[in-house]
Amino acid sequence: MLKLNRRIAAIKPSATLAADARATEMRAQGISVVSLAAGEPDFDTPERIKEAARKALARGMTKYTAVGGVRELKEAIRAKLKRDNNLDYDVSEIVASAGAKQSEANLIATLFDEGDEVLIPTPAWVSFAAMVQLSGAEPKFVPCAESEGFLLTPENLEQAFTPRTRGIILNSPSNPTGAVYSASQLAELAAVLLKSGIWVLSDDVYEHMAYDGRVPHMFEIEPRLRAQGIAINSLSKTYAMTGWRVGFAAGPKEVVSAMQRLQSQNSGNPCSIAQAAAIEALTGPQDDVRVMAEEFRKRRSLVVERIRALPGFSLPNVPAGAFYAFPNVSALLGSTYKGKKITDGDGFANFLLEEAHVASVGGNDFGAPNHVRFSYAASTKDLNEAFDRIEAGLKKLGS
Repeated sequence: MLKLNRRIAAIKPSATLAADARATEMRAQGISVVSLAAGEPDFDTPERIKEAARKALARGMTKYTAVGGVRELKEAIRAKLKRDNNLDYDVSEIVASAGAKQSEANLIATLFDEGDEVLIPTPAWVSFAAMVQLSGAEPKFVPCAESEGFLLTPENLEQAFTPRTRGIILNSPSNPTGAVYSASQLAELAAVLLKSGIWVLSDDVYEHMAYDGRVPHMFEIEPRLRAQGIAINSLSKTYAMTGWRVGFAAGPKEVVSAMQRLQSQNSGNPCSIAQAAAIEALTGPQDDVRVMAEEFRKRRSLVVERIRALPGFSLPNVPAGAFYAFPNVSALLGSTYKGKKITDGDGFANFLLEEAHVASVGGNDFGAPNHVRFSYAASTKDLNEAFDRIEAGLKKLGS
Protein backbone atom coordinates (compact mmCIF):
# COMPACT_ATOMS: atom_id res chain seq x y z
CA MET A 1 0.00 0.00 0.00
CA LEU A 2 1.31 3.42 -0.96
CA LYS A 3 2.20 5.57 2.03
CA LEU A 4 2.59 9.28 1.36
CA ASN A 5 4.24 11.92 3.47
CA ARG A 6 1.54 12.97 5.92
CA ARG A 7 1.70 16.65 4.94
CA ILE A 8 1.40 15.86 1.24
CA ALA A 9 -1.42 13.41 1.88
CA ALA A 10 -3.38 16.13 3.69
CA ILE A 11 -3.09 18.67 0.86
CA LYS A 12 -6.06 19.09 -1.48
CA PRO A 13 -5.63 20.11 -5.12
CA SER A 14 -5.96 23.83 -5.77
CA ALA A 15 -9.68 24.54 -6.14
CA THR A 16 -9.07 27.23 -8.75
CA LEU A 17 -6.86 25.03 -10.92
CA ALA A 18 -9.22 22.08 -10.48
CA ALA A 19 -12.20 24.12 -11.69
CA ASP A 20 -10.34 25.24 -14.78
CA ALA A 21 -9.10 21.70 -15.44
CA ARG A 22 -12.68 20.39 -15.28
CA ALA A 23 -13.75 23.01 -17.84
CA THR A 24 -10.88 21.97 -20.14
CA GLU A 25 -11.89 18.32 -19.77
CA MET A 26 -15.50 19.09 -20.72
CA ARG A 27 -14.37 21.06 -23.77
CA ALA A 28 -12.32 18.03 -24.86
CA GLN A 29 -15.59 16.08 -24.78
CA GLY A 30 -17.15 18.55 -27.21
CA ILE A 31 -19.11 20.55 -24.60
CA SER A 32 -19.17 24.33 -24.98
CA VAL A 33 -17.97 25.71 -21.64
CA VAL A 34 -17.44 29.36 -20.75
CA SER A 35 -14.78 29.52 -18.06
CA LEU A 36 -14.92 32.23 -15.42
CA ALA A 37 -12.67 30.13 -13.20
CA ALA A 38 -9.13 30.93 -14.32
CA GLY A 39 -7.14 33.55 -12.46
CA GLU A 40 -5.16 34.77 -15.44
CA PRO A 41 -5.52 37.64 -17.90
CA ASP A 42 -6.90 36.59 -21.29
CA PHE A 43 -4.55 39.05 -23.03
CA ASP A 44 -1.44 37.93 -24.87
CA THR A 45 1.95 38.85 -23.45
CA PRO A 46 2.97 42.21 -24.97
CA GLU A 47 5.09 41.87 -28.09
CA ARG A 48 8.05 43.83 -26.68
CA ILE A 49 8.38 41.21 -23.92
CA LYS A 50 8.20 38.28 -26.33
CA GLU A 51 10.83 39.94 -28.52
CA ALA A 52 13.17 40.22 -25.54
CA ALA A 53 12.81 36.47 -25.03
CA ARG A 54 13.56 35.78 -28.69
CA LYS A 55 16.69 37.92 -28.49
CA ALA A 56 17.78 36.07 -25.34
CA LEU A 57 17.43 32.77 -27.20
CA ALA A 58 19.37 34.11 -30.15
CA ARG A 59 22.30 35.16 -27.98
CA GLY A 60 22.33 31.83 -26.17
CA MET A 61 20.90 32.77 -22.79
CA THR A 62 19.97 29.14 -22.18
CA LYS A 63 22.23 28.14 -19.28
CA TYR A 64 21.89 28.11 -15.52
CA THR A 65 21.88 31.52 -13.86
CA ALA A 66 22.36 32.59 -10.27
CA VAL A 67 19.77 30.79 -8.15
CA GLY A 68 17.86 33.93 -7.21
CA GLY A 69 18.00 35.49 -10.67
CA VAL A 70 20.57 37.43 -12.70
CA ARG A 71 21.71 40.76 -11.30
CA GLU A 72 20.03 42.65 -14.17
CA LEU A 73 16.66 41.20 -13.15
CA LYS A 74 17.21 42.06 -9.51
CA GLU A 75 18.13 45.60 -10.52
CA ALA A 76 14.93 45.78 -12.59
CA ILE A 77 12.89 44.54 -9.61
CA ARG A 78 14.61 47.05 -7.38
CA ALA A 79 13.71 49.88 -9.78
CA LYS A 80 10.11 48.65 -9.99
CA LEU A 81 9.70 48.61 -6.21
CA LYS A 82 11.04 52.17 -6.03
CA ARG A 83 8.88 53.39 -8.93
CA ASP A 84 5.59 51.72 -8.01
CA ASN A 85 5.77 51.32 -4.23
CA ASN A 86 8.32 53.88 -3.02
CA LEU A 87 10.30 51.02 -1.43
CA ASP A 88 14.09 50.98 -1.62
CA TYR A 89 15.75 47.54 -1.44
CA ASP A 90 19.30 46.44 -2.14
CA VAL A 91 19.76 43.66 -4.70
CA SER A 92 20.92 41.42 -1.83
CA GLU A 93 17.41 41.77 -0.38
CA ILE A 94 15.68 40.49 -3.54
CA VAL A 95 15.13 36.96 -4.83
CA ALA A 96 13.43 35.91 -8.08
CA SER A 97 11.61 32.59 -8.32
CA ALA A 98 9.47 30.56 -10.69
CA GLY A 99 6.37 32.62 -9.93
CA ALA A 100 5.15 34.39 -6.81
CA LYS A 101 3.75 31.08 -5.60
CA GLN A 102 7.26 29.63 -5.34
CA SER A 103 8.54 32.76 -3.63
CA GLU A 104 5.68 32.51 -1.15
CA ALA A 105 6.12 28.80 -0.53
CA ASN A 106 9.87 29.18 -0.01
CA LEU A 107 9.32 32.13 2.30
CA ILE A 108 6.75 30.32 4.43
CA ALA A 109 8.94 27.24 4.65
CA THR A 110 11.86 29.46 5.66
CA LEU A 111 10.12 31.44 8.40
CA PHE A 112 7.67 29.05 10.06
CA ASP A 113 7.90 25.73 11.82
CA GLU A 114 6.00 23.16 13.85
CA GLY A 115 3.86 24.80 16.51
CA ASP A 116 3.72 28.20 14.81
CA GLU A 117 0.49 29.88 13.79
CA VAL A 118 0.13 32.04 10.68
CA LEU A 119 -2.85 34.36 10.45
CA ILE A 120 -4.83 34.28 7.20
CA PRO A 121 -7.67 36.80 6.88
CA THR A 122 -10.50 35.15 4.96
CA PRO A 123 -11.82 34.98 2.30
CA ALA A 124 -8.32 34.21 1.06
CA TRP A 125 -6.51 32.65 -1.89
CA VAL A 126 -6.76 28.89 -1.58
CA SER A 127 -3.01 28.19 -1.65
CA PHE A 128 -2.08 30.28 1.40
CA ALA A 129 -3.34 27.68 3.87
CA ALA A 130 -1.82 24.76 1.98
CA MET A 131 1.62 26.39 1.91
CA VAL A 132 1.46 27.06 5.64
CA GLN A 133 0.47 23.45 6.34
CA LEU A 134 3.34 22.15 4.20
CA SER A 135 5.77 24.13 6.36
CA GLY A 136 4.51 22.30 9.45
CA ALA A 137 2.89 25.44 10.84
CA GLU A 138 -0.83 25.91 11.36
CA PRO A 139 -3.00 28.36 9.39
CA LYS A 140 -5.31 30.35 11.65
CA PHE A 141 -8.21 31.80 9.71
CA VAL A 142 -9.47 35.24 10.68
CA PRO A 143 -12.92 35.76 9.11
CA CYS A 144 -13.49 39.23 7.63
CA ALA A 145 -17.13 40.22 7.45
CA GLU A 146 -18.81 41.02 4.17
CA SER A 147 -20.33 44.04 5.93
CA GLU A 148 -16.75 45.31 6.48
CA GLY A 149 -15.92 44.88 2.80
CA PHE A 150 -14.08 41.62 3.56
CA LEU A 151 -11.30 43.70 5.15
CA LEU A 152 -9.44 42.87 8.35
CA THR A 153 -10.03 45.35 11.18
CA PRO A 154 -7.44 46.20 13.86
CA GLU A 155 -9.82 44.83 16.50
CA ASN A 156 -10.14 41.46 14.75
CA LEU A 157 -6.39 41.35 14.24
CA GLU A 158 -5.60 41.92 17.91
CA GLN A 159 -8.17 39.32 18.98
CA ALA A 160 -6.56 36.72 16.68
CA PHE A 161 -3.14 36.83 18.33
CA THR A 162 -2.03 33.94 20.52
CA PRO A 163 1.40 33.17 22.01
CA ARG A 164 1.97 30.90 18.97
CA THR A 165 1.31 33.59 16.32
CA ARG A 166 4.40 34.11 14.16
CA GLY A 167 3.10 35.70 10.97
CA ILE A 168 0.27 37.04 8.84
CA ILE A 169 -0.42 36.98 5.10
CA LEU A 170 -2.08 40.08 3.66
CA ASN A 171 -3.31 40.32 0.07
CA SER A 172 -4.43 43.66 -1.41
CA PRO A 173 -6.07 43.76 -3.93
CA SER A 174 -7.58 40.50 -2.80
CA ASN A 175 -8.16 37.22 -4.53
CA PRO A 176 -11.07 36.30 -4.35
CA THR A 177 -12.98 39.40 -3.23
CA GLY A 178 -11.29 42.29 -5.04
CA ALA A 179 -11.09 44.17 -1.72
CA VAL A 180 -8.38 46.84 -1.40
CA TYR A 181 -7.09 48.37 1.84
CA SER A 182 -6.92 52.16 1.96
CA ALA A 183 -3.85 53.97 3.28
CA SER A 184 -5.62 54.77 6.55
CA GLN A 185 -6.73 51.16 7.03
CA LEU A 186 -3.20 49.91 6.39
CA ALA A 187 -1.81 52.45 8.87
CA GLU A 188 -4.13 51.15 11.59
CA LEU A 189 -3.17 47.54 10.90
CA ALA A 190 0.52 48.47 10.71
CA ALA A 191 0.41 49.99 14.19
CA VAL A 192 -0.86 46.70 15.60
CA LEU A 193 1.57 44.58 13.58
CA LEU A 194 4.59 46.69 14.49
CA LYS A 195 3.81 46.23 18.15
CA SER A 196 3.27 42.49 17.71
CA GLY A 197 6.65 41.79 16.11
CA ILE A 198 5.24 39.03 13.88
CA TRP A 199 6.28 38.52 10.25
CA VAL A 200 4.15 40.36 7.69
CA LEU A 201 3.88 38.78 4.22
CA SER A 202 2.45 41.29 1.74
CA ASP A 203 1.10 39.63 -1.42
CA ASP A 204 0.94 42.41 -4.03
CA VAL A 205 0.37 40.48 -7.26
CA TYR A 206 -2.79 42.40 -8.26
CA GLU A 207 -1.46 45.87 -7.45
CA HIS A 208 -1.94 47.20 -11.00
CA MET A 209 -5.48 45.84 -11.32
CA ALA A 210 -6.98 48.61 -9.18
CA TYR A 211 -9.82 50.96 -10.05
CA ASP A 212 -9.67 53.77 -7.50
CA GLY A 213 -6.12 55.01 -7.85
CA ARG A 214 -2.75 53.67 -6.80
CA VAL A 215 -2.76 50.83 -4.28
CA PRO A 216 -0.86 51.94 -1.15
CA HIS A 217 1.80 49.64 0.33
CA MET A 218 1.94 48.94 4.04
CA PHE A 219 5.74 49.10 4.16
CA GLU A 220 5.68 52.54 2.56
CA ILE A 221 3.12 53.74 5.10
CA GLU A 222 5.04 52.26 8.03
CA PRO A 223 8.72 51.88 7.01
CA ARG A 224 9.63 50.30 10.35
CA LEU A 225 7.68 47.19 9.29
CA ARG A 226 10.39 46.52 6.69
CA ALA A 227 12.43 44.77 9.39
CA GLN A 228 9.67 42.20 9.88
CA GLY A 229 8.07 42.29 6.44
CA ILE A 230 8.46 40.73 3.00
CA ALA A 231 6.88 42.05 -0.20
CA ILE A 232 5.89 39.37 -2.71
CA ASN A 233 4.96 40.05 -6.30
CA SER A 234 4.71 38.53 -9.75
CA LEU A 235 4.80 39.46 -13.41
CA SER A 236 1.95 37.06 -14.18
CA LYS A 237 -1.06 39.34 -13.76
CA THR A 238 0.49 42.73 -14.52
CA TYR A 239 2.06 41.74 -17.83
CA ALA A 240 -0.13 38.75 -18.84
CA MET A 241 2.83 36.43 -18.23
CA THR A 242 1.22 33.62 -16.23
CA GLY A 243 3.01 30.86 -18.12
CA TRP A 244 6.43 32.52 -17.99
CA ARG A 245 6.67 31.85 -14.24
CA VAL A 246 8.56 34.79 -12.79
CA GLY A 247 7.87 36.15 -9.33
CA PHE A 248 9.95 37.73 -6.60
CA ALA A 249 10.23 38.62 -2.95
CA ALA A 250 11.98 41.51 -1.22
CA GLY A 251 12.81 41.61 2.47
CA PRO A 252 15.52 41.41 5.11
CA LYS A 253 18.78 40.05 3.71
CA GLU A 254 18.95 37.14 6.16
CA VAL A 255 15.49 35.92 5.13
CA VAL A 256 16.17 36.32 1.41
CA SER A 257 19.48 34.47 1.73
CA ALA A 258 17.73 31.58 3.47
CA MET A 259 15.06 31.51 0.74
CA GLN A 260 17.80 31.32 -1.91
CA ARG A 261 19.44 28.41 -0.07
CA LEU A 262 16.13 26.57 -0.09
CA GLN A 263 15.54 27.40 -3.75
CA SER A 264 19.02 26.14 -4.62
CA GLN A 265 17.94 22.71 -3.39
CA ASN A 266 14.33 22.51 -4.56
CA SER A 267 14.47 24.02 -8.05
CA GLY A 268 17.35 26.35 -8.86
CA ASN A 269 17.01 29.50 -10.92
CA PRO A 270 13.84 30.70 -12.64
CA CYS A 271 13.91 30.10 -16.41
CA SER A 272 16.77 32.08 -17.96
CA ILE A 273 14.74 33.14 -21.00
CA ALA A 274 11.79 34.20 -18.84
CA GLN A 275 14.20 36.32 -16.80
CA ALA A 276 15.22 38.22 -19.94
CA ALA A 277 11.55 38.78 -20.76
CA ALA A 278 10.93 39.94 -17.19
CA ILE A 279 13.69 42.54 -17.39
CA GLU A 280 12.03 44.06 -20.45
CA ALA A 281 8.59 43.88 -18.82
CA LEU A 282 9.74 45.78 -15.74
CA THR A 283 12.01 48.35 -17.40
CA GLY A 284 10.24 49.03 -20.70
CA PRO A 285 7.17 51.17 -21.43
CA GLN A 286 4.27 50.48 -19.07
CA ASP A 287 1.48 51.47 -21.47
CA ASP A 288 0.21 47.89 -21.86
CA VAL A 289 -0.32 47.65 -18.11
CA ARG A 290 -2.63 50.64 -18.13
CA VAL A 291 -4.52 49.40 -21.20
CA MET A 292 -5.23 46.04 -19.58
CA ALA A 293 -6.27 47.64 -16.29
CA GLU A 294 -8.72 49.93 -18.10
CA GLU A 295 -10.24 46.97 -19.94
CA PHE A 296 -10.69 45.14 -16.64
CA ARG A 297 -12.44 48.22 -15.28
CA LYS A 298 -14.97 48.05 -18.12
CA ARG A 299 -15.51 44.34 -17.59
CA ARG A 300 -15.97 44.87 -13.87
CA SER A 301 -18.86 47.28 -14.54
CA LEU A 302 -20.49 44.73 -16.83
CA VAL A 303 -20.07 41.84 -14.39
CA VAL A 304 -21.35 43.78 -11.38
CA GLU A 305 -24.44 44.81 -13.35
CA ARG A 306 -25.10 41.28 -14.59
CA ILE A 307 -24.61 39.68 -11.16
CA ARG A 308 -26.88 42.14 -9.40
CA ALA A 309 -29.62 41.37 -11.93
CA LEU A 310 -29.55 37.64 -11.13
CA PRO A 311 -32.25 36.41 -8.72
CA GLY A 312 -30.80 35.18 -5.42
CA PHE A 313 -27.37 36.75 -5.96
CA SER A 314 -26.04 39.45 -3.64
CA LEU A 315 -23.01 41.62 -4.35
CA PRO A 316 -22.99 44.54 -1.90
CA ASN A 317 -19.29 45.33 -2.40
CA VAL A 318 -18.05 46.41 -5.82
CA PRO A 319 -14.57 44.90 -6.36
CA ALA A 320 -11.99 47.67 -6.00
CA GLY A 321 -9.18 45.62 -7.55
CA ALA A 322 -8.05 42.31 -9.09
CA PHE A 323 -10.41 40.77 -11.66
CA TYR A 324 -12.84 38.76 -9.55
CA ALA A 325 -16.39 39.18 -8.33
CA PHE A 326 -17.39 37.21 -5.24
CA PRO A 327 -21.19 37.20 -4.95
CA ASN A 328 -23.11 35.75 -2.02
CA VAL A 329 -25.48 32.97 -3.13
CA SER A 330 -26.79 31.98 0.31
CA ALA A 331 -30.36 32.80 -0.78
CA LEU A 332 -30.10 29.99 -3.33
CA LEU A 333 -28.56 27.39 -1.04
CA GLY A 334 -31.08 24.73 -0.10
CA SER A 335 -32.40 24.68 -3.68
CA THR A 336 -32.42 21.38 -5.50
CA TYR A 337 -31.10 20.33 -8.88
CA LYS A 338 -32.01 16.94 -10.32
CA GLY A 339 -33.30 15.94 -6.89
CA LYS A 340 -30.10 16.85 -5.06
CA LYS A 341 -29.89 19.70 -2.57
CA ILE A 342 -27.27 22.42 -3.12
CA THR A 343 -25.77 23.17 0.27
CA ASP A 344 -22.74 25.41 -0.33
CA GLY A 345 -20.74 27.43 -2.81
CA ASP A 346 -18.92 24.39 -4.17
CA GLY A 347 -22.23 22.69 -4.85
CA PHE A 348 -23.55 25.81 -6.53
CA ALA A 349 -20.46 26.06 -8.74
CA ASN A 350 -20.95 22.41 -9.72
CA PHE A 351 -24.56 23.18 -10.65
CA LEU A 352 -23.46 26.10 -12.84
CA LEU A 353 -20.94 23.88 -14.61
CA GLU A 354 -23.30 20.96 -15.11
CA GLU A 355 -26.41 22.90 -16.11
CA ALA A 356 -25.19 26.22 -17.54
CA HIS A 357 -21.76 25.01 -18.70
CA VAL A 358 -20.16 27.96 -16.93
CA ALA A 359 -17.04 27.26 -14.88
CA SER A 360 -16.62 29.19 -11.62
CA VAL A 361 -15.01 28.43 -8.26
CA GLY A 362 -17.02 27.68 -5.14
CA GLY A 363 -16.21 29.73 -2.07
CA ASN A 364 -15.53 26.82 0.31
CA ASP A 365 -11.76 26.69 -0.03
CA PHE A 366 -11.56 30.49 0.13
CA GLY A 367 -13.18 30.30 3.56
CA ALA A 368 -16.58 31.58 2.38
CA PRO A 369 -18.92 28.68 1.62
CA ASN A 370 -21.87 30.97 0.86
CA HIS A 371 -20.09 32.50 -2.12
CA VAL A 372 -18.81 31.74 -5.60
CA ARG A 373 -15.95 33.40 -7.45
CA PHE A 374 -16.27 34.64 -11.01
CA SER A 375 -13.19 35.79 -12.89
CA TYR A 376 -13.79 38.56 -15.38
CA ALA A 377 -10.48 37.92 -17.11
CA ALA A 378 -12.54 36.93 -20.14
CA SER A 379 -13.82 38.74 -23.20
CA THR A 380 -16.97 40.84 -23.02
CA LYS A 381 -18.61 38.39 -25.41
CA ASP A 382 -17.78 35.42 -23.15
CA LEU A 383 -18.90 37.31 -20.04
CA ASN A 384 -22.29 38.11 -21.53
CA GLU A 385 -22.66 34.55 -22.80
CA ALA A 386 -21.80 33.18 -19.35
CA PHE A 387 -24.37 35.31 -17.54
CA ASP A 388 -27.03 34.58 -20.15
CA ARG A 389 -26.42 30.89 -19.47
CA ILE A 390 -26.49 31.38 -15.71
CA GLU A 391 -29.74 33.32 -15.91
CA ALA A 392 -31.32 30.52 -17.92
CA GLY A 393 -29.85 27.83 -15.66
CA LEU A 394 -31.28 29.33 -12.49
CA LYS A 395 -34.76 28.53 -13.78
CA LYS A 396 -33.90 24.83 -13.47
CA LEU A 397 -33.46 25.05 -9.69
CA GLY A 398 -36.14 23.52 -7.51
CA SER A 399 -37.21 24.67 -4.07
